[in-house]
Amino acid sequence: MSALKNNKINTFVRLLNRGLTVEFKHDDLYYEIFESVEGGYVVNTYSANEKDEDGEYVEANLIDGGLCSRSARDAIEFMF
Repeated sequence: MSALKNNKINTFVRLLNRGLTVEFKHDDLYYEIFESVEGGYVVNTYSANEKDEDGEYVEANLIDGGLCSRSARDAIEFMF
């Protein structure tokens, strides 16, 4: 794994561990990862980065989503 990629992953993991949402673009898709109230992390994938008036991704652009029940690092690394 390249140092740059590893640094990005470490930054995202720190943000998730602080309870923040992580958003990034990878392979022409847009990702949103946040801690689930049920444990683990919700990982959503969108076709566009369009957001509504509340700053939330537009659900019509949701391609896939799921729950990663493992660690913050696992949730991020799954996307890379």
